[in-house]
Amino acid sequence: MKYRPDIDGLRAVAVSGVVIFHAFPSVLRGGFVGVDIFFVISGYLITNILLDELDHGHFSIRSFYARRIRRIFPALVFVLMFTYGLGWISLFKDEYKQLGKHIAASAAFVANLVFWNEAGYFDSAAETKPLLHLWSLGVEEQFYIIWPLLLAFVYRRRSNTAPLILAGLVLSLAINVVLIQHHPAAAFFSPLSRFWELLLGAMLAHSNRTQLAFNDASLHGMSIAGSVLCMVAMSCLNREMSFPGWWALVPTCGACLLIGSSRRAFVNEKVLSQPIMIWIGKISYPLYLWHWPLLSFATILAGRTPAPYVRISLIAASIVLAWLTYILLERRIRFGTNHWIKVAPPCVLLVAMGYIGGMTYVRDGLGFRKGYSLVADVNSATLGAGHEFVRPECGVPANQQRLFQFCSQDRREIPRAVVWGDSKADALYWGMVRESARDRRWSLVARTGCAPMSGVVRISSYANDNPDECANANRVAMQAITSNHDIKLVVLATAARVLVGPEYALAGTHQSIGSAAIDGLNNSIETLRKAGKEVVLVMDNPTLPDPRGCMDRKLMGYPFMQTLLSVKQSSSFASKCAITYGEHLAATTGYRAIVAKLHVMHPDMLIYDPAPVLCDMQKGMCSVTQNGKFLYSYGDHISDTANTLIADQLLPQIKGSTQK
Repeated sequence: MKYRPDIDGLRAVAVSGVVIFHAFPSVLRGGFVGVDIFFVISGYLITNILLDELDHGHFSIRSFYARRIRRIFPALVFVLMFTYGLGWISLFKDEYKQLGKHIAASAAFVANLVFWNEAGYFDSAAETKPLLHLWSLGVEEQFYIIWPLLLAFVYRRRSNTAPLILAGLVLSLAINVVLIQHHPAAAFFSPLSRFWELLLGAMLAHSNRTQLAFNDASLHGMSIAGSVLCMVAMSCLNREMSFPGWWALVPTCGACLLIGSSRRAFVNEKVLSQPIMIWIGKISYPLYLWHWPLLSFATILAGRTPAPYVRISLIAASIVLAWLTYILLERRIRFGTNHWIKVAPPCVLLVAMGYIGGMTYVRDGLGFRKGYSLVADVNSATLGAGHEFVRPECGVPANQQRLFQFCSQDRREIPRAVVWGDSKADALYWGMVRESARDRRWSLVARTGCAPMSGVVRISSYANDNPDECANANRVAMQAITSNHDIKLVVLATAARVLVGPEYALAGTHQSIGSAAIDGLNNSIETLRKAGKEVVLVMDNPTLPDPRGCMDRKLMGYPFMQTLLSVKQSSSFASKCAITYGEHLAATTGYRAIVAKLHVMHPDMLIYDPAPVLCDMQKGMCSVTQNGKFLYSYGDHISDTANTLIADQLLPQIKGSTQK
């Protein structure tokens, strides 16, 4: 196939869109569709080559994969090595463990399947995943495991390949459209819902071989229409839309029109074939690989999105690195004489990186690594120790379990107590599990942002939680708890901000009532007591910064790194990671008033305040750390260190079946 400079220009458009979106998402809201354009280009070029080889009897699956290895592996291995090395000196244990998993998945070209089960592509957590962009490489290589073999099988049976391409395209597009409505993460990351984009390029390659004749006016019109579609997609689509879905047809059809219009069409010749566009297109693959790890690590190190000039500098650095990678590595291995020495070492290195990443994950992030200037052990800022003692059930019907993000019960013996509430209940629960005695086990039923109320519904949004589903979850939880005769004790735990701030109304009404939060908790307490359950209320912990903001990464100890990322390190730990006990009381005045009223309503009910065990009462200070360990795990949620301290103090105070 003859070289087409305009396709390199289209690559430049695609990679530029992705890079700008990642660096400045508000500037080019739909820049992420550059990946979809890449898929079409890839499907077109690779299928063209395969069909040409099949026509001339030169097709070899061995040669095909050797070319893919020479094209994909060298730059990928180099970026994975760089990412692993930078992570070694800058990431905390849990972060490095996650990076190890992502490196192993990327080396095996299944990153899209791993990210499918994690936070979404557009989630804020995505900014702290340096290899998130490699999901697209996983989709592409999964396609090329199947496609050459399937195409050769059909071709050699002298069958028309068009029906095969069309059937695959329609089926994959249908899966995409169906999934986007109910499982958007699956629609985004699943290869089955993405293959149609590569097959669209394959269909274009097949149709071009029929040598359909278009006059110059038609070609110019196709070229202009394609460029308009691509520009509209990049400027008008955004992360709030259901993507890919039907919307993905806009950039992919635009790419098809541009490719199908030939190199002599107006936009292709006057814009895409310009030297600067061709140059960017040639380095597009290493540029795609380099830009996101740099931006992601900058966000991790700075603790926030870097300043605009920092992001511009990082893009410039990624362009330089991409050019060097292309000149010194990719061009020398990809082109020239075909020799095993260009194939074997990249394969060995990629397998080695996959193994190293997997071992890093299995060995829990290599906690022995040094490189931190910390006020406490970074490995103590974790939550969830004790998962080996529980199973993912909590006594609610299986078809209702989706209502609860946290649903666990001890597998060792029948639970006699349950913690019910929101994410603060989950943070408390693990200490109770680990410190509980035989025949005094615990279960957990909790939903994020959903206070354990009855007869009251939240009428304002909170933490993206659906108020109706919250009310439904509370009804299901109450029914499950009151009907379980094994449960003797119920511990209620919820965040202060869930009670004070959101608006509540009596069930069946939409009129906000100031006392509704008290009424909702009181109704739950009375219902549980009537069912013969002992009830304990655990108050919320003091609100302090996320522990990550109190950890000093080694790299950030160097002044040049602080200058580079435009970050000013605070010289006082107390100024950012501790508050006075008086400040805690002042910040929770409204919340404590609710608790006081509940105490008047139920004077014999145990109300436990964890602040005295989490704060230094003699000094009147509440800190993120205590005795060299972090008391918080994420946000203002306590860690396993803290929930152990609380459990050791709370369990002896509880009467009945859970008394230690």
